[in-house]
Amino acid sequence: MRTTLHERTSMNQTAKGVAVLGAVSAMLATSLLAVGCTTDEGTLTLDDGQVAAGAARSGYGESAGGGVPAQDEGPASPSAVLDARTIDYASALRVASLKILGEVPSLARIKAFAAASDPKAFYEAEIDTMLADPRFATTQLRYWRNTFKTGGPNGDDGPSLEAAATFAAMTVVQDKPYTDLFTATSGTCPTFDPMTSTFTPGNCTSAAPTAGILSDAGLMAQYYAPMAFRRVRFIQEAFVCSKLPVEYSPQPQQFGAGIYTGPYPVTSIQGNLVDPEARIDFHDSESTLCVNCHVTLNHAAGLFANFDDKGAYDAAEPQVRLPDNSRVKMEDFLPAGEPFSWRFGKPVTDLVSYGQAMAQDPDVARCGVTRAWNYAFSRGNVVDDASPVPKAVSDSLLASFQNGFKVKPLLRAIFTSDDFVKF
Repeated sequence: MRTTLHERTSMNQTAKGVAVLGAVSAMLATSLLAVGCTTDEGTLTLDDGQVAAGAARSGYGESAGGGVPAQDEGPASPSAVLDARTIDYASALRVASLKILGEVPSLARIKAFAAASDPKAFYEAEIDTMLADPRFATTQLRYWRNTFKTGGPNGDDGPSLEAAATFAAMTVVQDKPYTDLFTATSGTCPTFDPMTSTFTPGNCTSAAPTAGILSDAGLMAQYYAPMAFRRVRFIQEAFVCSKLPVEYSPQPQQFGAGIYTGPYPVTSIQGNLVDPEARIDFHDSESTLCVNCHVTLNHAAGLFANFDDKGAYDAAEPQVRLPDNSRVKMEDFLPAGEPFSWRFGKPVTDLVSYGQAMAQDPDVARCGVTRAWNYAFSRGNVVDDASPVPKAVSDSLLASFQNGFKVKPLLRAIFTSDDFVKF
């Protein structure tokens, strides 16, 4: 079984995991209510994995992309296992071919590899050839469908459920910047011909200002829910690789029955502390502290509120509704004068500036690296399956990825890394 550097942290902690989680749970026992929140899907509750992740984001370990706190290696250190690995380009070629092309290497390529005088050079040339192969487009389209959890046939009066994944796949295959996913202002509704594995550029017909996939009608329809909170949650999980809450103050404060952990003033979002007649009281603190999640959600959800349940955009007024089915108003999210924002201290005015702020956030770039690594190694979804990649693994990849934000060179670096070619 393959053992990579990524397994170092988890292997070190297998015997100590329960103790670590117990310690973290004890440290957070008085503030678990502070990190619960109510979304469009109900109250979020924390399992052990979320406690560990919350602890990491709160300062007990690395950030969400960095895994759990490092521990001293025990008697059964994985270092010996890691050092015992040997390079096996033949096995790596088979795995890489399955990931990049969806097929094992042909018999001709296997024979050519066996006859190669320099296996390393042959293998790396094969990676380049596969990344340029038309079949890579098909595997990328499948990958983005899975990432966005969308795709398939469209309804009679519904938007395209393929456009966002097709645009993302085209961005990667044509070696365009990953940040185009949030910043492209045209060409975001291409089509794909599976017979020829080719993309045909196309503009969307939506009335919304184009901001990459952020304004995609299919995604807006797929993630329709009261007050557009589900749309913001999708963006957070798909492109920052972590669940809410995501913003933390260095000085949490007591608030009602719990602890408020956000960096914004509590009164920066709507609630009874601002307006006793507020239709939704996001300041309620009798049970869970909704404000811990909603301080981020409310500062963005209004930007997505003008898309209806079919993804159609109405510039005149919001189209989503409150839980009681009445139409939402912008003042239901934020008090008058409070700006939208990507993160605390990063105000935005519309979807276009929101996408630009995302493109400048290093956490978004790290998430892209994490997803690429997990794809190559057939690991689970970083959010759904709690599969982060330690910073010790991702830091060097992140540095090169941020120089141009091209996914193909990132994948090449991963598929030619020691972790990938050693077994």
